[in-house]
Amino acid sequence: MFVFVASFLVVLGTLTFARPAHADEDDDIQRQVETQKSTATDLEHLDVRRAATSELQRLRDWLNLAWDLRNKHEADDAKEVLDRCLAQAELIRQVIVSAQAKAEVTEKETRLQKTRERIAQQKKALQNAQVEKRALEPTVGS
Repeated sequence: MFVFVASFLVVLGTLTFARPAHADEDDDIQRQVETQKSTATDLEHLDVRRAATSELQRLRDWLNLAWDLRNKHEADDAKEVLDRCLAQAELIRQVIVSAQAKAEVTEKETRLQKTRERIAQQKKALQNAQVEKRALEPTVGS
């Protein structure tokens, strides 16, 4: 009798605390959306040049869509959107890195141009000094 009561309580407990399978899937999708929203925030902070503003907005829109699909229990569609979000986040990283590299190149080109101008001025000053020296040489030698 005790075994029967214990078995009944175990079955009752399992049925009481059992959640539908889609609830676990919804929790997983919720976790992924929250993680990717955090990633989007981090990417926004990294984008100091505002080179990926539209891409970031698209990412946020897709994350909202994934959340809506999760709430409708359309897990497969939500997972598809989350995969798209991962690719979008990688695109954003590449845009940010590209913008940083472009800014560095521009800065180096500016420094190079200033150096070239300084060299040209020094060459001109050297030429002028050589002309003056030649002009003074005959007078000194006489």
